[in-house]
Amino acid sequence: MASTPAPAKSSKRRGKRAATVALTADLPPDATLAERAYHVIRDRIVRLELPPGGLIREEELMQDLGMSRTPVREALLRLSLERLVVMVSRRGTFVTDVNIGEVGRIYELRRGLEAQAAEWAAERRQEADIAEIDALIDEMRSEPQHPEHTDARTQVPLDQRAHFLIYRMCGNHFAEDVLKTHFFLSARMWFLAADHVTMDEPFDLLIELFEAIKAGDAQTARRLAIAHSEHAEQSLRAAL
Repeated sequence: MASTPAPAKSSKRRGKRAATVALTADLPPDATLAERAYHVIRDRIVRLELPPGGLIREEELMQDLGMSRTPVREALLRLSLERLVVMVSRRGTFVTDVNIGEVGRIYELRRGLEAQAAEWAAERRQEADIAEIDALIDEMRSEPQHPEHTDARTQVPLDQRAHFLIYRMCGNHFAEDVLKTHFFLSARMWFLAADHVTMDEPFDLLIELFEAIKAGDAQTARRLAIAHSEHAEQSLRAAL
C-alpha cells in the first residue's frame, strides 16, 4: 500500500475518524468451522478490534462465534504460526505486539515475492481476468475523489483485493499462501498508523502495475511491484 506521510499539524479530516471498512472475505465456500473461526479472529486482530498485546479470552470467542473450543483453539494455533498471536504456557493466548523494527523484514520478504508474483501474473493472466482488473482500476481511480473519507481503515480492504488478485493470477498457490500471510502482518500496521498518514494518491503505482499485467509486460510489472512496495514501506515507517 502506498501513501503520503501526514503533515505534523492535524487536519479537518484527521479530526474526524474515518469508519473502518470490512476486510475482503477470502473464506472458501467449503470452509470448516476452524477455518471460519480463523478468518474472523484474524480480521479482528488486523483491524485492531483485538488490540496488540491483549489477552484473547477463548470462552468469549466461543460464545461470540457459536463454536466449541476445538475449532477456536485450532484457529488460534494457526494464527500463532502466522505470528498474530502467541500462546504462553499457563498464562493464555495473547495478540502479538506490533514491532516497528519488523517493518523492514516484512516488506523485504513481500517485495521479493510480490515482484515475482507480478511478473508471473503478467505472463499467466487469462483473458477472463481483464474485466476484474478493469473494475479494480476504476475503483482505485475513484478513491482520491473522496479524501475526507480516506485513510488506512478505508484503503486497506481495496488494497487487499488488488494484491489478492495479483497473487491469484500469478498461478502459484504456494507463493499465494505466503503472500497472503504477510499481507495481513503489514495490514495490521497500516490500521495502527491510520491516524498518522494521509493517502491522497495511494493507488497510482498499483494502477500502472495492473496496466502492465494487462499488457503482458512482465518486466515492467516486476519493476512497478518493487516501486509500490518501497513506497509503501517508506510511508509506513514515516507514519509509525
